Amino acid sequence: MQLTLSHEAHDSNVVWCRLVTIAHNYFYVTNFFWMFGEGCYLHTAIVLTYSTDKLRKWMFICIGWCIPFPIIVAWAIGKLYYDNEKCWFGKKAGVYTDFIYQGPVILVLLINFIFLFNIVRILMTKLRASTTSETIQYRKAVKATLVLLPLLGITYMLFFVTPGEDEVSRIVFIYFNSFLQSFQVGKGILISTEYIEYKV
Repeated sequence: MQLTLSHEAHDSNVVWCRLVTIAHNYFYVTNFFWMFGEGCYLHTAIVLTYSTDKLRKWMFICIGWCIPFPIIVAWAIGKLYYDNEKCWFGKKAGVYTDFIYQGPVILVLLINFIFLFNIVRILMTKLRASTTSETIQYRKAVKATLVLLPLLGITYMLFFVTPGEDEVSRIVFIYFNSFLQSFQVGKGILISTEYIEYKV
């Protein structure tokens, strides 16, 4: 992706540069649709009390890899006809082709937010029904919520709007964004560890 950020590549708008941008955006969108798959799985298992054995692997593969494909194809066609410059990286004033893939990403995050709300509500109901103390119940609920925030990609909702020209706010935004998004890497390790512990 760094190759497309050079001025030479931007100005020339060569095919390979546009293909790199297409690949980057495809994997960007798949990241969110895989988080949507995780949200669907958890919501089905906890809220709907549906047997997760009946959920098929191909369903999640389709959600994660297949659904983003036509979205990115539609975006690429839009870029080709309405914003065919600068390696398709960035936005042209008055042209909103990037919303072709950004719209579904926002929708996925909003649905995952609803999933999170329902999951935490069910957890709180179950914890209240248990015999453990109220403090321990709230600790468990907070811990579950903190684990689910990066898992479902809710932290991305904080960064829809970037700060203006103020240098200090931009630096704070970059560091805070980097800190929170680093949990996306850690979530895979966390889930794998807990899954192994559950199996053992």
